[in-house]
Amino acid sequence: MWKKLLTAASLLLGIGLFAFVIAKFGGIRNTFNVLVEFGWAGMAIYLGIAAMTLVAPALSWTLLMRGEGMTIPLSTALKANFMGFPINFIAPTMFLGAEPLKLLYVAQKHGQPKGKVLATIIVGKFQEIGGLLFVMVVSAGIALWKIRFSREQTVLIVSAMTLLSVIFGLTLWAFLGNLQPTVKVINFLARFKRLRRRLARLRTRAEEMEHLIHAAFTHRWKLFLLAQAVTLLSAASIMLRPWVFYYFARDGHMLGIEHLCAIYLVTNVINSLPHTPGGLGIFEGGMVGLFALLGLGEANAAAYSVVNRAADLLLILFGLYLIVHLGLQSLARRVAKGEEKVRVEDAEGARESVPPTSP
Repeated sequence: MWKKLLTAASLLLGIGLFAFVIAKFGGIRNTFNVLVEFGWAGMAIYLGIAAMTLVAPALSWTLLMRGEGMTIPLSTALKANFMGFPINFIAPTMFLGAEPLKLLYVAQKHGQPKGKVLATIIVGKFQEIGGLLFVMVVSAGIALWKIRFSREQTVLIVSAMTLLSVIFGLTLWAFLGNLQPTVKVINFLARFKRLRRRLARLRTRAEEMEHLIHAAFTHRWKLFLLAQAVTLLSAASIMLRPWVFYYFARDGHMLGIEHLCAIYLVTNVINSLPHTPGGLGIFEGGMVGLFALLGLGEANAAAYSVVNRAADLLLILFGLYLIVHLGLQSLARRVAKGEEKVRVEDAEGARESVPPTSP
């Protein structure tokens, strides 16, 4: 009950912040004029580029699953990713939250072991975050070189990128070295007598899963690199969004690479942190402040934010349509509430009670 109230309050707060930022800083009339100039053609192309953040990871995930001997069609991975987007939108960050839905949908539909499917999901998510972080570090370097930030802003950017890189590097080292961090955590928790029996079976499953993850990083490294290259298309699509917006808005501004890098950096920092659903209001405020700093116009920031939200809304509606069409409303509801956790199953692939899905 309290979680529902908190989610509803957070959503209302986000909508209120969104409306306030657009009206206060962009101005309703000025923002509308920019949107009219942007036009339907610009919106269609923008939506296609925005969808690449789901399409590219789906293609990469399909390659990883086939590398594990699972002949999963690309259409299944695409449906899973699009259905996961509405859940990720309301999650604490825009990157995590829908994994149980993707796992159960793919494993049940194609009769695959959940441990193997989960391992590919983890590797795919690691690649997605790694690709975003790599482009963020490069973008931070270009932005600091081309844009005159204050000393405090420079220190903040460098510190944030260093911290994220260290965390990612340690995680990569743990997987490459087969250090089995999950197993070590389970072993630590097993010291408590009440948890020992419950964690005994989980330890074996976690060990099997981490072995699969380690193999994906090392034994099938060529496939891993190909999948990583495909995943980078997702980061590239985020980078291109402001350029597409300004190309169709035709207000005379020519975005340089430093502008694209700065917008990309701020966008992903906001999406990485706990916030209102989808960063509503937070993203808009960040864009207004950044566009003002770069001299790109507050009305343009407001219009760009509205276009971004329109794309989000269309992708959410499409994801919800797939959930209803495939009869997965109950599962999606449990995942969104946090009631359905990712569980590592045995190699025989024990089933969850998931409604049958249409082809």
